[in-house]
Amino acid sequence: MGTKNIHVVIMLFSLIGIEAISVQIHATPSEGILGQNSLQLRCSYTTVTGEFVTGVNIQAKINGQFKNIATFYPPSVPLNATLTTNGNYLSNRVTLINPTSSSTNSAVIQFSQIECEDENEYMCQVQYVGSGGSETSNSGVANLSVTGYPEQPKSEPVHIPSTGIEEGNNVVFTCTGNVGKPQGKFRWVRYRRNSNGNTIEETSYESQNTTAIEIPANCTFHGTSQLTLKMEQLDDNAIVRCQVAYQDVLQELYQQTNPINVHYSVRNVEVTKSPNIPIFTEGAGPISLTCTSDGNPFVINTGYTWYKESNTNMPLGTGAIYVISNVVKTDRYICVAQNSFNGQTFNMNNSIHIQIDFTTTTDSTKMTTIVIKECSTIMIPILVSLVVILDVLQLGEIISLYILHKKGIVNIKTGKDNKIYVGVNSRNT
Repeated sequence: MGTKNIHVVIMLFSLIGIEAISVQIHATPSEGILGQNSLQLRCSYTTVTGEFVTGVNIQAKINGQFKNIATFYPPSVPLNATLTTNGNYLSNRVTLINPTSSSTNSAVIQFSQIECEDENEYMCQVQYVGSGGSETSNSGVANLSVTGYPEQPKSEPVHIPSTGIEEGNNVVFTCTGNVGKPQGKFRWVRYRRNSNGNTIEETSYESQNTTAIEIPANCTFHGTSQLTLKMEQLDDNAIVRCQVAYQDVLQELYQQTNPINVHYSVRNVEVTKSPNIPIFTEGAGPISLTCTSDGNPFVINTGYTWYKESNTNMPLGTGAIYVISNVVKTDRYICVAQNSFNGQTFNMNNSIHIQIDFTTTTDSTKMTTIVIKECSTIMIPILVSLVVILDVLQLGEIISLYILHKKGIVNIKTGKDNKIYVGVNSRNT
């Protein structure tokens, strides 16, 4: 082997010795969270005999190039670790820790607050003196990602139209707010409720898109989502909620509308009677008829009008309750309910049948009854006596006719009339 070849081999061994130092960089944890959170960026190195560390630089990728952001010194160099000009953005939110050993140790950037710009690629460069003089050794690249938690939506969802909503209208709800980083989304829920505010139906809308743009100030995403619903009667008093879903987990971050006022025309008109019996006697009363309905706005008391079916041109009165004081005729009573909104008037009606039982009586009995009703209390005994006498006389007349008939003086025929006298002998009669 020639002298020249021997020198090459020696040089190769020298180079191998120079590169024997090991350098690594890693972030703990590897994912930072925006805000007041603790994170370490640690540059670790190991030297071999004959190599002496003179300085350590932690670098960040700025404008496409790795540049020093912090410089550290080993114990043999009595200087404090410092931020470089390129690392001034870390001021007041990091602590720099020098290595405490010349052979196996770490230079540390301790974060107390994470910001968007901390999401970057980092390297570590160790300067040392070896058998070949002053040299440097670089680590691999460590990636630090930054996440941001979402926030409660800015305000309750706005909806268009905001007032005067009618049954059948399409209403567009819009929700906006910080959906975090990585980008989250909004989830919609409609809660239909009864008049007491209790939920009777819950419907989720998972497929609504959330468009988002990155917020430069905090590198999270500002999301916007819309939901279109066709309003129905059951949506009156409903609420619509916009809730944040982040990394597929539903968060307790939401806003919801106030109860929605949905106008709908009057319906479900019903008429009831009291007492609730099938047939009333002539002259019965009072009979109370009650009309109820559903609608928004609700039907006010003067929104009810009563009619008889036999005369729908003449209203009987207004109000939810109509009282019949003295019923004398079978008839059907009609209730018309009416409400108005947005310049329109709506009405619906229903009815109830009042059946009267007319008792069959003789003319004389009816006449007697009418007379008694119209006379004073003093005349009643006299009238009763008169009726008795008339009945006796009528009975005597019948007996006399029977005797005359037996003697052949009078013939009696019966027919449609109460009594017909035929062939009466005027003399004997």
